[in-house]
Amino acid sequence: MYFNKEIVLFNFDESSKEQALRVLSDYFIKYGLVTSDFYEGIISRESNFPTGLFVNGTGVAIPHTDSEKVIHPQIGFMSLKKPVKFRDMANKDNEIDVSLIFMLALKKSDEQLSMLQKLVDLFQNERSVNQLKECTSRIEFKNIMKNAGIE
Repeated sequence: MYFNKEIVLFNFDESSKEQALRVLSDYFIKYGLVTSDFYEGIISRESNFPTGLFVNGTGVAIPHTDSEKVIHPQIGFMSLKKPVKFRDMANKDNEIDVSLIFMLALKKSDEQLSMLQKLVDLFQNERSVNQLKECTSRIEFKNIMKNAGIE
């Protein structure tokens, strides 16, 4: 359900957080999953409530925005060739080199909370994080997500 549009991008070479988020957002918009101001909502929320996390030696980010910008729930994924800077969720003054991005477009706040918890659990599994960093196929990606209870 969350990956049915297969917004799953591997080894992208973006030079900034904004570029990476723009590419992901454009896929969401192209598939009619979100409103046209989704990217602006993501950037605005990111500036006030950063989503970078450093877990098991890897920087990850979980950008998302208000549910009113979501038409159909979906999760997008991007792995990066070279990390980009995100601000730390726990300490806004810190920057984290992020190489894995999970962009959320979810309609219900309880759904968002539940998904954030599942993703944090996934990030705490070092083997799964390493698999995500090495992953180059949608089938392999979906299997990693399925094993983590995220579909």
